Amino acid sequence: MSSQLRAIGIDPGPVPGFVELRWAGGRLLQRQITVAQCSAEIARPVLFAMLEEVSLDAWPTLVQIEQFVVGSRSGRSSTAAAGATTRDLVGELRAEALHYGATTVLRSAAAVKPWATDARMEAAGLTAKVRGMRHARDAGRHALFTAVHDGRIPDPLSKEFRR
Repeated sequence: MSSQLRAIGIDPGPVPGFVELRWAGGRLLQRQITVAQCSAEIARPVLFAMLEEVSLDAWPTLVQIEQFVVGSRSGRSSTAAAGATTRDLVGELRAEALHYGATTVLRSAAAVKPWATDARMEAAGLTAKVRGMRHARDAGRHALFTAVHDGRIPDPLSKEFRR
C-alpha cells in the first residue's frame, strides 16, 4: 500500500453522489472525507474540484464510478431521460478522471453492495457523514470498495484497519 491514497466513489444519475476518502500512513483521515450530492448539471465541476485540489503524484487516486447496467432495474428510472442522463454522465465523469491521470474503474452496484455493507460503512466512519443522502451513501460504498480491492487498504472490519 502507498503511504498516501485517495479513493473517490461516484454514484451517477440525475442526483449524483460523490465521496472522497484519503489515507495517510495507513490511516483513514476522517477530517478530510468529502461528501457531495448535487444535480447532474454540476457533477463534472464537482469531480474537477476534487481532482484539482491535490497533486495526483502525492496522492495516487482511484476513482470508481457505478456502472450503468441496462436491465430490469434500469426501467425503474424516474423518467425516460434519467437513464440517458446517467449513461452520459458515466462517460463524462470517466473521461474527466482519466484526463487527470486517476486510475478509473466502472463497477456495478451488484458487484459492490453485497460487500460494502452498512457494518463496513459504520466501521469506516462513513455512516454519519452520508446520512440522509442516499446517492452519497452509495458513492461511499464505491469509494470504500475501490480503496480495499484496488488500493490494498485493509478491510474496515479487519483488525488492521485504522481510522
